[in-house]
Amino acid sequence: MKLLILLTVFYAVAAQQPKDVEFDISEKVIEQMPLNTVYIPCTDEKYMYCQSQFNAFIGYQGQWTDVNQFIHTINSFYKADVSTGFLSLCHARTLLFQCLGTEYESCTSRFQFLRKGANATIAYQLSGVFNSLDFECSGGSVQATTNWGCIWTVWNSQSYQSAKQNCLSVFYNNTFTSQSQVCVAGQGLSVCLSLQFSAAQAPCNVNDLIWFECERIVNLFQFDGLCSNIRCQVKNTFLADQPKTIEEAFQRRLTHNEGLAEIHLQRKHRSPKVIF
Repeated sequence: MKLLILLTVFYAVAAQQPKDVEFDISEKVIEQMPLNTVYIPCTDEKYMYCQSQFNAFIGYQGQWTDVNQFIHTINSFYKADVSTGFLSLCHARTLLFQCLGTEYESCTSRFQFLRKGANATIAYQLSGVFNSLDFECSGGSVQATTNWGCIWTVWNSQSYQSAKQNCLSVFYNNTFTSQSQVCVAGQGLSVCLSLQFSAAQAPCNVNDLIWFECERIVNLFQFDGLCSNIRCQVKNTFLADQPKTIEEAFQRRLTHNEGLAEIHLQRKHRSPKVIF
């Protein structure tokens, strides 16, 4: 996770899961993206305290705006053991939400990171990371926890790693000069990566996981009201109707017009819901 503009380059950890997917988009394009400044104020004292508490829990020393090191630490929790990995990370996210309270959304927003001195790209990246994490640990938590074995297997398969590089290559072949172009390409990237779950062996090719993988990436792009028209949908159990190639994934437009919404799981972007 997650499209929305900035996204850097997710670091690959020991196990090369898709969290090392990031999108390096021109800062000029990012600066054109509308910036939401209508938030409850994020107080500096609370921000610094809660950041230190979160960092202590995940074993990170540094500022969030040191984006490469921060993302590398986050990614280290995506490992085979769901209890000490993903669930532990989601627990840390819950503690952070509880610590920040009503200021959570504002303190993890692009506007806040710009206030903290981050450049446009880093601010965009960080907000996308938190937005994707919010989805994984709330709206997508059921899919993640009940199917972690499948998710981990697919993410670490050679076919996924190869497809990921191909998907990113096609993504970067786009000429980004506007927000709409980023959103369209981001949607294609989300579908492209989710194809690896539709092509996986049973029981890992279920619609819930196709949807989860797509949403995980989409949420990296969908904050501040950006790319609001892109969404992830799966047609019932008709996997034959899904895109089959990378080229088709980027040509396909998953919009309201296709009537694909058969998985009725409400999207949680910056969800206040505490699960772990």
